[in-house]
Amino acid sequence: MFRKRSTKGEVQTEYSCSIRFLDDSEPIQLNFKKDTLGQWLFDRVCEKLSLVEKDYFGLRYVDAEKQRHWLDPLKTVYKQLKGVNPMVLCFRVKFYPEDPMKLHEEITRYYLYLQLRRDLHHGRLLCSPQDAVHLASYIVQSEVGDYDPQDHPPGYITAFKMLPKQNSKMEDQIQELHKTLKGQVPAEAESNFLKKASVLDTFGVDPHQVKDQRGDQLYLGVTHQGIMTFRGSRRTQLHKWNQIRRIAYEAKMFIVHVNVAEQQPHGYKCLTVGACKYLWRCAVEQQLFFTLASSCNAPKLKSGGTLFSRGSKFRFSGRCQIEALSASENIKRSEPKFPRTNSLPNFSRNKHTSESKSSTLNTSIMSEPVPEDRRRYNVYLAPSRRAQGMAEETPNQSFEITRTEAAVDVPGNAFGAQTSSPIVQESPVLQAPLAAEEKFDMQKVQAVSASAPGQKTPVNGSVPVDSSFLETSIDSMPSYQPNMTMDDEEEDERTPKPSLDEQIKQLEEQYEKITSDQNHIAPGGKVGGAAPKANPAPTSSSKSPPKSMCATCCKVLTYSILFAVLLMVVTFVVLFYTKFDHPLLDEGRKQLQFLEPVKHYIDDSVEAIANKFK
Repeated sequence: MFRKRSTKGEVQTEYSCSIRFLDDSEPIQLNFKKDTLGQWLFDRVCEKLSLVEKDYFGLRYVDAEKQRHWLDPLKTVYKQLKGVNPMVLCFRVKFYPEDPMKLHEEITRYYLYLQLRRDLHHGRLLCSPQDAVHLASYIVQSEVGDYDPQDHPPGYITAFKMLPKQNSKMEDQIQELHKTLKGQVPAEAESNFLKKASVLDTFGVDPHQVKDQRGDQLYLGVTHQGIMTFRGSRRTQLHKWNQIRRIAYEAKMFIVHVNVAEQQPHGYKCLTVGACKYLWRCAVEQQLFFTLASSCNAPKLKSGGTLFSRGSKFRFSGRCQIEALSASENIKRSEPKFPRTNSLPNFSRNKHTSESKSSTLNTSIMSEPVPEDRRRYNVYLAPSRRAQGMAEETPNQSFEITRTEAAVDVPGNAFGAQTSSPIVQESPVLQAPLAAEEKFDMQKVQAVSASAPGQKTPVNGSVPVDSSFLETSIDSMPSYQPNMTMDDEEEDERTPKPSLDEQIKQLEEQYEKITSDQNHIAPGGKVGGAAPKANPAPTSSSKSPPKSMCATCCKVLTYSILFAVLLMVVTFVVLFYTKFDHPLLDEGRKQLQFLEPVKHYIDDSVEAIANKFK
C-alpha cells in the first residue's frame, strides 16, 4: 500500500559483493542489480568453480545482528544484503550427503572434504582422539604426500593446525600414521577422510546453541538423519525425519512435534528470535531435501505467526537429494581439472606420490600458493637441503607460509622449541591484517555425567563414554564445544567494501553533481566562432536530506491506526444508526449486541450536550 516504486535508474544500478571460497583462495567480486535473484549469483559462483553437482552447496552471509543466513535463491540479492557491511558471502556446504562416495565427480568430493576439514578444526566434527588422529593423518597425506625422513624432520606435524585441542602426543600419533599411508595420492587420502568422517555422529552438524525445558545448555544439530542434541560429549537425543510430524517456532522457542504416542512436543529455547527463525528454516529445508521424492511436491510452510507478526514463510527451491543423485548419474563430461591448494606450500608433494596413480584417477594435482599479501614468512631449510646452500633455494622453496585463516594458523615458531634437527631462521615478517573475529558471547556447555561411574551403555545412539575418563584421560571423548565464531564474518581490512546504503548514497551524490553541472552550463556560442555566454551564477538549491526509516515507519503506523479507527466508527454508525435492511447488517447487529450500552451512552451524551445549548 505504501511501497515505493523503483525507478528505471534504480533497477539498472549495479552493486558489488565479495565471494569467499572453502580453500581460502583469493575472493572474487561479483556485480548484481536490484532485481538480481540469489539463484543467478549462486550459478555464477558454481561456473567459476566448474561445479555441476551444486545442489549440496550454498552461499552464506552474516547480517548486522551477527546472525547467519543462507542466501535464498528465490529472493533478490539486494533485499537480502541490504544493510550488510561488508557485503561478503561465503561458499559453503549446505547439505551433507549421507554417503559422500555417491557424489559423481571428484571436484564435488574435494569441496566437501575442505568443508569437513574446517569442521574438524573448529570442533564441529566431534570425534574421539583416535578418530581425530586418523582424520588428521589423511589431511597430512593429502597435503605433503608420502613421508620422507629427509623432507619431514621430527616436529613437522606441529605446523599443521588441524584439531581444536592438538597436543604433542596427538602429533606423534599423526606422524606414525602418516608413515603407514605411503602410496596414497591426494584423491585417495581425501576419499578415506570422507568415509571415516561420514560415520561420525556429528557429521554434517552445524551446531545451534539452545536450552532445554530445564534451562540446561546444549547444542542442537540438523543432519540427513534428523534433529539431534548434544550434551557434554554425548548425543542425547535423535529425532529421525520419519518420526517428526511438524516443526515450528514461536518467538525464541523452537518446537519439534514427534509421532511417538503420548509424547509431548520438544521445545528448545534459542538465544534470539533471529537465531530461532534461522534454526527453523534450516530444519525444514534439511527435512524436505532428504525426505522428498520430488521437489514438485514440496509444501509451502509457515510458522512463527502471532497477533502482531505475520510469521515466516518458507518455500523449498531446487532439487531434493533423490533428484540430485539421479542428475549426477547423467553427467557425461570428463573430470574437470582443478587446483588443490596447500595450507603450507613449503611442504611440496613428492613427485612419485603424485604421479603413481594419476593416470587411473584422471586428476590434476597442482599447488596454488596463497597471495603474498596474505602470508607470514619463516625461513625453513630441511637438514638434507642445507648443504646445497641458501643461494640455490628459490623463494617458493625456502619459506614457510602461514595463512590468516584460523584453520591453519601457525605460531611464530612453527616447529616449537627445538635445538637440534631443523634450523629455523626468521626473516622480516610480512603480516597481513587479520580478519575481524566474530564476537559471539557464547557460554560453554558443561559436561553432564548422566550415567553412573563406569557405565558404557550408549543412550540414543550416543558414543559410549566412561565418566572416569572425562576428568583425566587424554584419550577420552572430548565434550562438544564447537568454535562458534563465524569465519564467514571475517572482514578484509585492506579493501573495505561499502554497504548497499553507502553505495546508493554515493551514486545519488554523483548523479546530483552531474545534473547540477549540466544545469549550470550555458547554451553553445553563436555561429561564427563567437564566444559562448558566461555561465550564470549557480543557485544555492540543495537537496533535502532523506527521511530516516524510523520516521517513515512511524508515519505509516499512524496512518494505519487512524484508518482503522475511522473504519470502526463508520461501521458502528452504519450498524446502529441506520435502518438498512441486509442479511449481513442484520447478522452484524446480532453479533454486536454487547455494544448496545455504548450506543445508549453516546445517545445520552449527545442529548445532554444538546439540552445544554438550548
